[in-house]
Amino acid sequence: MNRRAYLAGTTAAAVAAIAGCGGSESDGSESHDDGTGGTGSPSDPPEMEDVETSQDLGNAFDQTVDIVDAGADPTGEDPIDDALRSAAADDTLVEFPPGRYRLDAEFVPDVSRLGIRGTDATIVPVRGNDQLLFGLGGGTPASELIVDGLTFDFRAENTGGRPLLARASDRVLARDLTVLGEVDVRQDLFRFDITQPDGYGLVTGLRLPDGARRGTGVTGIEVGDDNRGDIDFVDCWVAGFPDNGLYADLPAGRVRVIGGTYVNNGVAGVRVEADEAVVRDVHVRCDDATGAGENMRGIRLRRGRSVLVENCLVEMMEVTSSDGGVTFASELEEAELRDSRVRVDADGVNAIRIKSEPNGEQRGPFRCENVQITGTAASGASIQAADAHGCHIADVEIVHTGASRDGIVTTNVAGSLRDVSIDVTGRPFRFDNSELERCQVTVN
Repeated sequence: MNRRAYLAGTTAAAVAAIAGCGGSESDGSESHDDGTGGTGSPSDPPEMEDVETSQDLGNAFDQTVDIVDAGADPTGEDPIDDALRSAAADDTLVEFPPGRYRLDAEFVPDVSRLGIRGTDATIVPVRGNDQLLFGLGGGTPASELIVDGLTFDFRAENTGGRPLLARASDRVLARDLTVLGEVDVRQDLFRFDITQPDGYGLVTGLRLPDGARRGTGVTGIEVGDDNRGDIDFVDCWVAGFPDNGLYADLPAGRVRVIGGTYVNNGVAGVRVEADEAVVRDVHVRCDDATGAGENMRGIRLRRGRSVLVENCLVEMMEVTSSDGGVTFASELEEAELRDSRVRVDADGVNAIRIKSEPNGEQRGPFRCENVQITGTAASGASIQAADAHGCHIADVEIVHTGASRDGIVTTNVAGSLRDVSIDVTGRPFRFDNSELERCQVTVN
C-alpha cells in the first residue's frame, strides 16, 4: 500500500414595503456601490473522500505491536510508560486492547511514522498531572501520525493536561478521541501542526463534552504556530471551554470545519483565521449564562480572504456576554455567510456583526445571502456593520420580537440590500454615513 493512501483529502404579509429596485438610503456621501451585487466568494473546496477504516490502518505500517503483549498493564494499576516506549518504534502501529492504561510521564517518541489505535481503551494520567501526555512530533516533526479510538480520563481532581500534540510534515489523522471530566488545570487540550505546505491533517470525531472550569483559560482544540499545511476538523463535539472551543488560527495553510457541535464556549465556539477558510454544516449553541467564559461568540471570523460560512445553525439563547452570533472581525478582509440560520434570544446581542476597523478604513467585500435571523432578543440590532465596502445583504429574513430591537444598523458602509424582509419592534434601518442600494426590501 502507498504510505500516503490511507489518508486522503476529506472527507407574512407586508404591512409596508420599500418598493422597487435601485433606490438607496444615503446621508449624501459618495456612493461606493460596485454594481456587482456579489463579493467574489470563495470557490467550494473539493468534497471529502472516505478515509480508510480503522481496521485497515495496520496495513499502512511495517509492524503492529499489542501494548499488552509488550508488557503494559490494562488494569490501570501499574504505569505503562516503559512498555509504551519500547513498543513505539518507527513505522509501527501500537494497538491498545480494551482496558485502562496509567501514564505517569510525557510520551515524546523520536519516530517518523507512528500509529496508536485503541479499542475501548482509556488513558489515565497520574493524579495531579497538568502536562503533555502524548507529544508526537514534539521534538523533530514526524512525517505521518495516526491516533485513533482513545479515551482520556481527566475526572480526578486537579488532573488533566494536553492529551495529544500531533506535529507532522506530511499527514496527521486524529480520529474518535474523547476526553472525560471537566478540565480543572491550566493546560489547553488538543494541538495540531502540519509543518509543510503540502501536508494534510484530518481531525474527526473528537468528543470534549465536559469542557474546562471557568477561569482556567483552557482551549479545547487548537492549531499551532508551526502549521503550514491544510487541516480539516470534521464532526467534533466541543462544549464548555473558556478560551474557544476550536481555535483554528493558521499562520499558513487552509482550514475547513465540517459538521460538528460547539456548545457554550467562551470567546468563540468556532474561531477561524486563514485565507479560504470554510465553516460548513456546523451547529453552535450558547444557552448557559453561567458558562465557562466571557464573550460567548458563535462563529468568529478573525482574519483572512475568501472565508466562507455555509449551512450553519447558530443559537444564542443565554450568554455571559457576547459580540454576536457570527462576527466578522476588524482584521477580516473578505467573507461570505450563506444558507444559514441564526437565532438570538439573548438581549442586546447581534445575530451578525461586521466590526469596525480601528482607523475607519473600509474592508470587504462581505456578503450575507439566504440567511434567516429569528429570536426574542430585545435591544440592539439583528445586523450591525461598520467600515465595509461591498457589503451585500441578499435574500435575508429578519424576525425579532423583543422590545426595541432594530433591524440593520450600519456606519461607513457601502453596498446593497436585495430581497430583504425585516420584522422588528424597533427601527428597521439605521444608516450612518452609508450608501446602500435597495431592491425588494420589505418592512413588516
